[in-house]
Parts: sequence; structure tokens; C-alpha cells
Amino acid sequence: MKRQNYIFITIIILFELSFYSVNAQNDNTDTTNVFTLNDLKNYAVEHSYEVKNADLDIRKAKAQKWETTAIGLPQISGSAEYQNFPDIPTQLMPNFIAPAVYDVNTNAFGLTPLTPFQSGGKIPVQFGSKHNVDWKLSATQLIFSGEYIVGLKASKIYLSLSQRTKEKSILTVKENIEKTWYLILVTEESLRVLDSVYNNINKLYKETQALYKSGFVEETDIQQLKLNLQNTENSIITFKKQKDVLYRLLKFQAGIDYDKPVNISGTLQDAVNEIEASTILNDAFNVNKNIDYQLLQVQENLSDLSLQREKTKYLPSIAAFYSYSNKAMSDSLNLLTEKSNWYPTSLWGIQISIPIFSSGKRYAKIKQAQFDLEQKRNLKQQTEQALLLHNAQIRSDYQTALNTVKNNSENRYLAEKIFKNTLTKFKVGTVSSMTLTQTQTQYFQTLSKYYQSLNNLIDENIKLKKLMNLL
Repeated sequence: MKRQNYIFITIIILFELSFYSVNAQNDNTDTTNVFTLNDLKNYAVEHSYEVKNADLDIRKAKAQKWETTAIGLPQISGSAEYQNFPDIPTQLMPNFIAPAVYDVNTNAFGLTPLTPFQSGGKIPVQFGSKHNVDWKLSATQLIFSGEYIVGLKASKIYLSLSQRTKEKSILTVKENIEKTWYLILVTEESLRVLDSVYNNINKLYKETQALYKSGFVEETDIQQLKLNLQNTENSIITFKKQKDVLYRLLKFQAGIDYDKPVNISGTLQDAVNEIEASTILNDAFNVNKNIDYQLLQVQENLSDLSLQREKTKYLPSIAAFYSYSNKAMSDSLNLLTEKSNWYPTSLWGIQISIPIFSSGKRYAKIKQAQFDLEQKRNLKQQTEQALLLHNAQIRSDYQTALNTVKNNSENRYLAEKIFKNTLTKFKVGTVSSMTLTQTQTQYFQTLSKYYQSLNNLIDENIKLKKLMNLL
């Protein structure tokens, strides 16, 4: 009666604890984020460090585009200046005053100087005022420049290059996340299998211990089971650590805070079924949609514009300019009063710059730009052929990986069935512990081959999606 009461109370306590655990999990749903693969990819596009830097490159390219555009727009500048001369600069000038005074006294007034006139000599003269204030406005407008027109086109293409670079960064981030995602699923599935094996062996180990105490089995069987149990436990510990590392890597790739708890949804079998049901092998490969090929096209366009830019250096450039200044001068600080006199100056004009002779420098630069453009075109053609070859190779490897996974999946189920049957036979004493160990090792080896082939299939699937810009 006391034992029944004890069991009843224990059940109630366990029920209350489970109820509390469920409520606690519900309370923590807001703190632990559960992501699907697509959700995680979308999150990474917004928060990944690589994508953020690529987005900053686009902003820089936009700013650079406006900087280039502004070159052809009116440029206006202003300046103001105050000058004070404690000592006004002195200049030596030819003495033209003394001869004039001598001639006037002699011819007009009939006066004869006491000393004869001596020609030549210089006198010190100070020009200017102690206080000077002036302000100035100037404006320039580019009327024609072939180099500017080409540079404006190049800035737009450079912006396109930055955008394509961002797309490639997004593809790389998605690729890394998908790889890590599948590795986590494989690790979790491996842990599930290992836990199942561990529980079965642990149960068998305890049962065999009881039989050993009763003298029905040998000590070697106990020791062999204990060894299997410990090896399985070590594998579980290793996979748990690997799982923690993979989750940390996933958070790093997606731009999630290190201390933020994260879980992923879905199972490995669902992922395998999705890959096997995919029709991507039936889709035609369009090289123009490949991001690497698109980048080469943009680089080719930039090289073409660089060639055009060098050619425009043979053309003249035309610009208009205008300036207006106002200046006040005085020997006292009354420059800003109404009595001050200001003296304006204005100027406008057109400037034409004509390149005439550069000793072959411009021609040499044009040839360099031509060779660079030819290299870009050759590289684009080479890349196109390489992508077509790579596509054929990936599709072949993809099909091979699919067949290998199917075969290894069947072998996995067969090995699992053999292992479970051997467990049953060991319980009834028809097989030895050594045979059980061999079937367990065979089961683990078959699982390892299956997961390895699955990793190859996942890798080929990701390669093909990246090649076709479908990540």
C-alpha cells in the first residue's frame, strides 16, 4: 500500500514538473529563434557582414557617380580676405619728380637752383593702404569634354559592378549557410541514431550484467558490451560538440549575435526528399545568368569605356568662367562704414584647351587600353567555355551522387535491420558479443558511407544552384 502511494505521488510530481516545463518553454519562445532555411537566408541578406560591406560599396559607387556628374555642373566658389600692412611695402622708382620741379622753377618762374640738377637716381615710394578688404565670387562651367562624357558612362557601369558584386556576396553567404544548415541536419540525425544505439546497448548491458551475476554469460561479453557502450558515448560527445560549433558558425555566417539562442526547423529526411524531388537537372543552363559571367561582362564594358576615354584625349575641352570681386582700401579701420569706397572688378571668358603633341604618350595609352580590352574579351570567352564544362561536370556528379545516396540508403536500412536482429539474437544467447560488435561496426560504417554520399549530393546540389544563380 505504501509503495502504491509512493508511485501515485511520484506520478503527480512528474506531471506537475512536465506542466511547468511546457509553460517555461512557451515563455521562452520569444527568446529562442527557430529558422527555416529560407528564413535564415533572408535574415543573412539583411544582417550578414559581407552583404553589409557590399551594400556600403554600392553607396560609395552612387556617391562616386554623383561626384563624376558634378564635374560637368556649374562650380561656384567664394572668398573673402582682409589684409593689414603695419609697414607698407616700399618700391624704388626712377626720380622723375626732381626733373619736373627743376624745369618748372627754371622755365616758368625763372628761378635758378643753388645746386645744379643731377639726372638719374631713384626715390623710395610706398604704394597701397594699411587696411585692405576684398571679396570674390567665381563660377566655371564645363561646356564640352569627351573625357567627362565617357567618365560619366563609366561611373554608371561602376555602380552596376558594385551591384553585381553584392549579388555575388549574397550568393556566397547563402551557399555557406546552406552548407552549414545541412551539416547540422546530418549531425542531428547522427546523434539521433547514436542515442538509439546507445540506449539499446545500455539496456542490453544491464540485462547481461544480471545474467552474468547468475552465471549464464561470460565476463568477456560484459566487457565487450561495456567497450561498445563507451565508444558510442564518446561518439555522442564528439557529435554534440560538433553540433555546437556548427550552430556558432551558422550564427556567424548569418550575422546573428553570438549569445542569441537559435534553432533550425526541418529534418534531414525532408531535405533529402526535397533534393530528390528537385527538377533542377532538367533546367537548361544559361551562362548569361551566372554571376561570375555577369561580372566579366561589366568588366569588359569598363575596359571598353577606358579605351574610349583615352581616345577622347585627342579632343579639345571647352569651359566658360566668370568672376566678380569688390575691394576696399583705407589707411584707417573704417572699411565697413558707409563712407568706404569699394572698387568692383568683373571678368568672364571662354577657355579652349587643345591637345597638340604629346610625343606618342596618348597613342601608347590607347594601345594599352586596346590590349586590356582584348584580354577581357578573351577571359570572358574562356570563362564561358569553362562554365559550360563545369555545368556538364556538376550535372554528371549530381546524377552519380543521387544514385549513390539511394544505394547507400538501402544499405543503411539493411545494416540497421541486421544490427537489431543481432541484438535480439544476443539476448537469447545465439550469437556472441564479438558478432554483435561486428554488426554494430558494420552498421556505423554503413551510416558513415551514407552520410558521406549525402554530403556529396548536398554539395553538388548547392554547386548547381549557385552556378545557375538559384540559391
